[in-house]
Amino acid sequence: MFKEMLKLLTKTGKRDLVISSIFFALYGLSSIAMIVIVFSILFQIFDGTSLECLYKYFIAIVFFVVFKGICNMVADLKKHSAGFDIVQQIRERMIIKLKKFSLGFYTNERLGEINMILHKDVDNMSMVVGHMWSRMIGDFLISTIVFIGLASINTELALIMAVSVPIALVFLVMTIKRSKGIENKNNLALLDMVSLFVEYIRGIPVLKSFSNNKSLDEDLMRRTEKFGETSKEASKFKAKQLSVFGFLLDMGYLILLISGTVFVINGKIDILNFIIFAVISKEFYKPYASMEQHYMYYISAVDSYKRLGRILYADVIPDKVDGIVPKHNDIAFENIGFSYEKDEFKIDNLSFDINEKTMTAFVGESGSGKTTITNLLLRFYDVQQGKITLGGVDIRDIPYDELLDRISIVMQNVQLFDNTIEENIRVGKKDAMKEEIIEAAKKARIHDFIMGLPNGYETDIGENGGILSGGQRQRISIARAFLKNAPILILDEMTSNVDPLNESLIQDAITELAKNKTVLVVAHHLKTIRNADQILVFQKGNLLEKGKHGELLKRDGYYTKLWKAQYEV
Repeated sequence: MFKEMLKLLTKTGKRDLVISSIFFALYGLSSIAMIVIVFSILFQIFDGTSLECLYKYFIAIVFFVVFKGICNMVADLKKHSAGFDIVQQIRERMIIKLKKFSLGFYTNERLGEINMILHKDVDNMSMVVGHMWSRMIGDFLISTIVFIGLASINTELALIMAVSVPIALVFLVMTIKRSKGIENKNNLALLDMVSLFVEYIRGIPVLKSFSNNKSLDEDLMRRTEKFGETSKEASKFKAKQLSVFGFLLDMGYLILLISGTVFVINGKIDILNFIIFAVISKEFYKPYASMEQHYMYYISAVDSYKRLGRILYADVIPDKVDGIVPKHNDIAFENIGFSYEKDEFKIDNLSFDINEKTMTAFVGESGSGKTTITNLLLRFYDVQQGKITLGGVDIRDIPYDELLDRISIVMQNVQLFDNTIEENIRVGKKDAMKEEIIEAAKKARIHDFIMGLPNGYETDIGENGGILSGGQRQRISIARAFLKNAPILILDEMTSNVDPLNESLIQDAITELAKNKTVLVVAHHLKTIRNADQILVFQKGNLLEKGKHGELLKRDGYYTKLWKAQYEV
């Protein structure tokens, strides 16, 4: 895990980590040097040394005080810089990866877990790199230097000082496996609780309407209690484990004090050096005594990194960056087979053609496969059998960015961002000039409305366009499509939930937008697609009928049944 985390750091991040560790070590060594100087001053005083002879010691203390402050400042700055570096690298990679996953990834991953990954787990990586690694490496550098220094005074006593450390570490390693199991159990309980809590919050309006039904409340309480129980179990085990570990280190220090006393009595070491041993040895034990904190960081980091890995190292939609660029925009579905993992819905041996610069409408009841067809064309999912071609080229052999660049989408449920109207339209073309945005808005029949706002195109529309009506939001999404000007247009019929005025404006805009394009319409109101070049009628993933509006009515089949259900009382 640590090798992979190091790879995530940039060269600057790695350099900052090294600098921070070194300066933390220098900070600690400065404190040790000051202690040695103070003891030297005391023994000089006991020996009757004059004040003038002590000036050099005072100057040394002043130097180390200043030097210590500088080291602390540099180390602190660099540790935060290293922490920010890994957070930046992880989030940048996650943003890129999240756009490359199929929609199935988001179906399978729970909202609460994704939210935890994006926030808590990424922040944990910052804590590990910035706070744990820099301090821990610095402490172990100090410990190594202290051991070498004390061994130069008395090797035998230095070895006695160190003897308890490997015993304590062996005990810690032996209990880590069980600790991991308990921590994983606790984290699973946390995920269950968070996931249901998110669902509970989102469903508050429904829960208040059906307040007599307490089943979700009871389920949330059960999961909360389970998390409390697993947290207590984890805390109890940690307390026992770390108490024993600390006791073993303390026993080593006790043996050092007893052995040192014997050495002084036997004349193997003088009293000053023994006192230095007794005090400075605490710095040798420090990184091991801090293993509780390091260990807790480690457990947390391992668990967080596993969840991060589900995004950072998960499979994405295969992309042939150097693939084939088709010359035309006719579409063919050839013997398509597809099904969702946890759904009875299935498409089997589906075939049809869509000629370039024609309009094809998909109709059928909810769940018949209309939206799935467009998702497969966009490669939000990949087909499991057969192939989809664009201009005669399998879409899996087309560079993914090229495929998406050729398709504009205007959906019934518009997604806008908490930004200005101008920036929301610019989503269609990131480097668009202001004049292009205005022209797209005019074609979408939304320019006059925008100019009537106090700040015009600079108006901030709030979260998901909260200040706009449904029809206005639709026309902004149509302006995006005009700006992109892709040769293929997918329309999820937008006018079912808007007022008559907006419906008329939207229909006019769509008519202009669809000119000279290959158009796919997911139709809900059959009157709007009467002039389509072909209508494909679906039921439960099967293509039942195909033809023009008049031809399908003459057949008196399933399409006729749908038509009569909508327009004949």
